[in-house]
Amino acid sequence: MSYRPKLRTPEVLEPFLPYLAPGSDSFPEEKEAEELAARLAELGRRLRGSPGRAADVVDVLLAPTFRGGRLQPVEEVAVARHPSLQIFRGRTMAPDLVLDARSFAEQLRILLEVFREVTVAEFLITAIEADPDKGLTSTDVRYDIVGPGTDAWRVERSGRWHMRWRRGADGWRVVEWTATAHLRSSAGAPVYAEVTTAALGGNDSFRRQLTTSLDAWMATIDGVLTRDSNGHHGVSVGDADGDGLDDLYIAQPSGLPNRLFRNRGDGTFEDATERAGLGVLDDTSQSLFADVDNDGDQDLILATSAGPVLFLNDGSGRFTRAPDAFRFERGLQGSPMSMAMADYDRDGFLDLYLCVYSFYYGAGEGKAGTPMPYYDARNGPPGVLFRNDGHGHFVDVTHEAGLDAGNDRYHFAAAWGDYDGDGWPDLLVANDFGRKNLYHNRGLRDGKVTFEDVAAQAGVEDYGAGMSAAWLDYDNDGRLDIYTGNMWSHNGQRVTSQPAFMPDAPPTVRELYRRHAGGNSLFRNRGDGRFEDVTRKAGAELGRWAWSSDALDFDSDGWEDLYVVNGMLTRESGAPRSHRDRAQEGTPEFTSGVPDDDLDGFFWRQVVARSPLTRVTGTPYDDAWRAINQLLIHGSIASHQRNVFLRNDGQGGFDDVSGAVGLDLDQDGRSFAVFDYDQDGDPDVAVMAARSTPQLRLFRNDFSPRGSSLAVSLVGRLSNRDAVGARVTVETDQFRRTKIVQAGSGFLSQHSKELLFGLGASRRVIELTVEWPRGRKQVFSDVPLNHRLRIEEGGEPRPEPFRATPALPADSAVAHPTEPPSGSWLYEPFPAPDFSLPDLSRQPRSLSDLRGRPAIVLFWATAASASRTALSALAAGTEALAQAGVGCVAVALDARGDLPKVRAAASGVTTVPVVLASDGVGRSYAILNRHLFMNRQDLRLPTVFLLDTEGRVVKVYRDRVDVAEILRDVPRIEASPAERLARALPFGGTFHSSPGVRNYLPYGRELLDQGLEAPALVAFERAAYGNPSASTLYRLGTLLVKSGQTAKAKAAFERALAMQPDLSEASNDLGALLAQGGDLPAAIVKFRAALATTPDYPDALNNLGYALLLTGRVQEARELYEKALKLQPDFPEALNNLGLIFGKEGELERAERYFREALAKRRDYGEAANNLALVLVARARPEEAIRLLEAFLETRPEFENTYITLAKIYLAADRQREGLQVIERLLQRNPTHPLALEIVRRVKSR
Repeated sequence: MSYRPKLRTPEVLEPFLPYLAPGSDSFPEEKEAEELAARLAELGRRLRGSPGRAADVVDVLLAPTFRGGRLQPVEEVAVARHPSLQIFRGRTMAPDLVLDARSFAEQLRILLEVFREVTVAEFLITAIEADPDKGLTSTDVRYDIVGPGTDAWRVERSGRWHMRWRRGADGWRVVEWTATAHLRSSAGAPVYAEVTTAALGGNDSFRRQLTTSLDAWMATIDGVLTRDSNGHHGVSVGDADGDGLDDLYIAQPSGLPNRLFRNRGDGTFEDATERAGLGVLDDTSQSLFADVDNDGDQDLILATSAGPVLFLNDGSGRFTRAPDAFRFERGLQGSPMSMAMADYDRDGFLDLYLCVYSFYYGAGEGKAGTPMPYYDARNGPPGVLFRNDGHGHFVDVTHEAGLDAGNDRYHFAAAWGDYDGDGWPDLLVANDFGRKNLYHNRGLRDGKVTFEDVAAQAGVEDYGAGMSAAWLDYDNDGRLDIYTGNMWSHNGQRVTSQPAFMPDAPPTVRELYRRHAGGNSLFRNRGDGRFEDVTRKAGAELGRWAWSSDALDFDSDGWEDLYVVNGMLTRESGAPRSHRDRAQEGTPEFTSGVPDDDLDGFFWRQVVARSPLTRVTGTPYDDAWRAINQLLIHGSIASHQRNVFLRNDGQGGFDDVSGAVGLDLDQDGRSFAVFDYDQDGDPDVAVMAARSTPQLRLFRNDFSPRGSSLAVSLVGRLSNRDAVGARVTVETDQFRRTKIVQAGSGFLSQHSKELLFGLGASRRVIELTVEWPRGRKQVFSDVPLNHRLRIEEGGEPRPEPFRATPALPADSAVAHPTEPPSGSWLYEPFPAPDFSLPDLSRQPRSLSDLRGRPAIVLFWATAASASRTALSALAAGTEALAQAGVGCVAVALDARGDLPKVRAAASGVTTVPVVLASDGVGRSYAILNRHLFMNRQDLRLPTVFLLDTEGRVVKVYRDRVDVAEILRDVPRIEASPAERLARALPFGGTFHSSPGVRNYLPYGRELLDQGLEAPALVAFERAAYGNPSASTLYRLGTLLVKSGQTAKAKAAFERALAMQPDLSEASNDLGALLAQGGDLPAAIVKFRAALATTPDYPDALNNLGYALLLTGRVQEARELYEKALKLQPDFPEALNNLGLIFGKEGELERAERYFREALAKRRDYGEAANNLALVLVARARPEEAIRLLEAFLETRPEFENTYITLAKIYLAADRQREGLQVIERLLQRNPTHPLALEIVRRVKSR
């Protein structure tokens, strides 16, 4: 059970909440799309319940006037007739509407009769068009139905339907339904068997760490040690210990150690992390195994948040970090993302390209701002090319090599490949928000190797959300083709096709936006330096939010297939309801978590659609990014997107057999690695999805009977030792196949450097050719099939027959998630907000009373039985706690009206002070808990905070109270930084960069959003100390002004201006402080400085006007007020000040009008109320003035000057008793009010 107070809507979200629901903005069709998707989802639920219920669709979905076409193709072609996999593609569909509802139901029955059970029934609306005149809405729907078959292991039916709908009294019903594409596939036996638990489950680290999702870990580890939980962490394979078997290395977020799993050769892996010295705790996105020093063993390079890190292998599988291995020319300007290696200059040493990305979410919004324009953003950080100097260093040669061209994008992935066959490796870079780069290696010229970006000339700019890059020879013509991962979004396809989408953009730009939602890209190498886009013709576009997208020949038929891992953020906890329902303060909510709506449609409607056509700042598009990033703290986007597997038909086309093959995993995938883990000659797959459980999954290829195959391992001598960049061609009696040795491909992935050639029905190898990276070419003719070959440069092949390890039994179920520890030590103590509340016997209790000794604060609620148990456990341990010098208080988070329930629940508790939280205390601690951990979780009940002697949270206990554990922890509160770090981490490991400093800025901002200014001030003071910036200091200054600390506020504004002299807000507010202190000349200078930076700044215009008015420059002041009101007609302060001018000039009627307008604009504007009352008195209407002020005080009793004005009006009218009564009301609120006391003294002395 969790506590979730009704929070005010964050300011950044307010303008966008009206548009969260589909149809609430410029895209009304999206409301219909949502409703129709709900109807299709209902169909899916019925089919998943029982395929035999297909006939129910007649009563549930079809209109009485329904007409439909055949769902089965008129003609189909057999793409594959293998005993283990059969594929039939519809060639001709029936467009005629010849079936009534009952006949059509039979078509559905036939479609589904092969299913024993339906596990997937997915219906995605890719296009929608409304015809209001006819009352019809047309949709194009991509369907995918998967499940166990009646006589097959897995069966899949997919394709496209065209459906026309009409809304009736009972909702939407289908009036026309035809099939436009159809594909059926089935696997008679498992193609890929999951062996995750069998292979990895014997490791305690796997069970305790990798069966827990990142969201769960981010709710457990101190947020100062972690980053986000986006899941950008990959898997790599390489032979870490030199035993000839590929091992697995798993990247993890900050605070969790990366893991090395050693292949034991018997089908299982053992954790070798600690022995290898590779328990790196730094945030790591990718790793690469490579022999960087050509000494015969695999070294390791990591892409960490602090930059690339090199670990050198001593030859026995033990690694040591090489200090200062990477030397930047300009420094890292973003977040390292992925890497790929090649010997670009052919000097025999592997070089590295590092992709660098810029994130723009939350308080960590990148300095470059949002990607703009969305379809072609050019404000990303530069990627970096490092040249291996052969002496242990990687030197930044980006500029020298000519890679500055086009190097201003959001780089996600890179891959090296010699596409033109000139012997020099070229570089493909996949960029988010726009075009790809294809850097052609121009070879050695004038002593330097340089590159030229030829993406446009080559025809591979490929506008899209580039997230993956891969080279492959999909058509076996010997030339390297390109496959890139982008974004396939049914929501995006609908929105970008509607007339309301960017109506002012040129048609070419609108088409590029449609391309952004259109999926992955496949480019065929024409052999003349150009590529042909064959994506649609080949049927290769389907991905989803496609991360690693790469090739493998799963069935060893000799043709490269494609695998795509998908999804972004799938969360089941739901966004805070305050965001959805705009809840304000009131009764707290106790929630168990509910699934949240996916924000993908909102993203296209409200973020993408707002993008300017050129780069401009301060636009609604920027605001929309901030809004969706706020929503995504808890929300989902591109959720439940299954992985895609496309089989190559050998004729230039691909078929989606994801469900039949069994690799259509529903998880937020990021990376996969291909290797022959069991040594049987076919490709197995390790899939990394750090946001899911388990994070790592291993699939053994059980396709049988498979074709012939060959495994080739190369060892360079003159070339780099790994032979990365070598091209191997195998010619058989059937075809010719070409592959290249790579180190880094796809996204955050590294496949085995051993090349697996599926050779299909080949009976013999005619010729095997190796083109080595440094130019040598070797041709071998005596090569046996179904063997492993090891070839050293200049030597002969050494064949060994495949020796499959004993087959482990397939997992019976996915590994069960493991819950992280319920207690969390903080690395950096967090100040707890003070409070003062009466306990159940009405004795005051405050947090400050507990300072000077350790203390615990229990948060509980009567509605949770675990909370009541925790309260009893705390009461039972009170004596032991007191003996240890530990104070305690129990804070009930029930509603104020539930005080009797709290008293009843605590009736037997006499030794623990129990208080009922005020709304502010409940909200402040809920917000504190949100910011202790990265994923902004709700406050679980019960929760106990252990405080140190300074009142700072040092440990959090959830779900229970264990007094014995608390007593063991109390002596450990005082600890060194090293001890605090060790206990704050769930596992051992090493940080190779300094742990971060807590960023109090987002905490302070959220407190401000909720009107909790006192704790917000503390948070901003800490933020200004730990991460000083001009904006933070400015915000701190405004809070100090409100708290009356003007000297500190002045210092904060001055520091802000020292850092950013053109920060007009700081100049303006500093001027206001100076004016209040009586230094009008200095104030005027600051106001003018603010206006010099921002001429149309209403508040500065108003403030300068007021300062000039006080110095007698009335006309100048009036002009400034009028300009301010022209810019902001509803500006109450300017209206009030103009009223003052008219009042001074005797124009009382105009003065009254302006004061009334100011008060209408802001009902709590006390100065305007006072001024209006004085004008009314001057116009001989004192009774009206009295009524005005009395009414104002009823709603704003805290405005003390109004009492004074009202009392003076009474006294001036010789109504002394009433005047003194008003003063008495003021003195009850503020007994020391000096002016009130002076009035009483004067009246009584008369």
